[in-house]
Amino acid sequence: MYPETLAYPGIRTNSVGNSKDLLVQSDFVQPIDTISTFEVGVKTEIRKVSSQFLAEQQEDDIWKIYQNIDNDLKYTETIASGYAQYSSKIKRFSYMFGLRTEFTKISITDSKNTYSDDKNYNRLFPSVNLSYKFDASTLQLNYSKRINRPPLYALYPFNEVTDLNAQYVGNPDLNPSYTDVFELAFLKTWKKFTLNPSVYYQWESGYIQDFTYRENNIFYTTPINIQHEIRSGIELSTLYNPAKWLQVNMEMNFYHFKQKGSYQDEDLDYEGKTFTGRLNTQIKLPAKFSFQGRYNFRGAQQNAQTKNDPLQSLDFGLSKVLLKDKATIVFDVTNAFDLRQNKSTTIGANYYLKENSMPNAARYRLSFVYRFNLTDPKGIRQANNANRN
Repeated sequence: MYPETLAYPGIRTNSVGNSKDLLVQSDFVQPIDTISTFEVGVKTEIRKVSSQFLAEQQEDDIWKIYQNIDNDLKYTETIASGYAQYSSKIKRFSYMFGLRTEFTKISITDSKNTYSDDKNYNRLFPSVNLSYKFDASTLQLNYSKRINRPPLYALYPFNEVTDLNAQYVGNPDLNPSYTDVFELAFLKTWKKFTLNPSVYYQWESGYIQDFTYRENNIFYTTPINIQHEIRSGIELSTLYNPAKWLQVNMEMNFYHFKQKGSYQDEDLDYEGKTFTGRLNTQIKLPAKFSFQGRYNFRGAQQNAQTKNDPLQSLDFGLSKVLLKDKATIVFDVTNAFDLRQNKSTTIGANYYLKENSMPNAARYRLSFVYRFNLTDPKGIRQANNANRN
């Protein structure tokens, strides 16, 4: 059944948002002997976000609020974590045991007091890394527990006017998903070539996926938690350096998945397989020029409701080092030739929805960076490594 396409009335929108972030982190590393290390650390991150969205429709010379869309959302997130890990080795055998605890507090309110919600959760995240080194290769066995937090837009309880026929509405009751990951990897290095195949198995409870329903001739999509997703697959990573000026990196991932869950009495059980890949090339050119290109590919994906067509994109950039290596000028292009287009087909009990969207068109950017007194880049990376990552 095909719905009647709604025509766009005279509508204008206004969106204003801001974010304030505070990150405090401390790490302590204590060598026990020449081969053993004990490390502990704490990290606290506070984030406050304000988001305002207003939609108005013109009636004669007067602008009136459209469908009561006048939203002012306040979002506060506090993440406090602490970790401890111990690493050592016995001859060719190395091991690391770690444990992280994490407490999260989230508050979502709007200025009209029509919505208010608080979330608090605390979990433990263990990790184990084992490796055995041969003469020119390494065998690794890893386990870790991970958290996948929903982004802010997925929690936003109000809809925004981007399409009158199909609208996305966040779900403030959405919870994080938790994943147990087991991985067996092999690393082999030659003079110009590195090979890194691996097999993995992961169980993700509370898996997050989109759910689409039809109401008043409008399609609404909202994120939900289903019971779980089980995923097993093979990854292959290669690095090839045929010359000093050329580096080629390729990554491929093929996996099978099985999803289980239901929502609003609709069975969402589904299983399938898909493939992703990435090819990255770096070329050093004369006169301190360098070129980098990246091609991304994702095979067709499907769940109980929606089938997504294959997706591809191409990014590249050209850089030049200037002023005695203190400055760099970069020209880069993301989604070159507008290749990244999301094409999907969703089938329900009383509808058939086919969409083609391009969230980001080709983007061109020219940037200039000048380095004064360089600080320790490791310290900068640690400061930018937020809890929500």
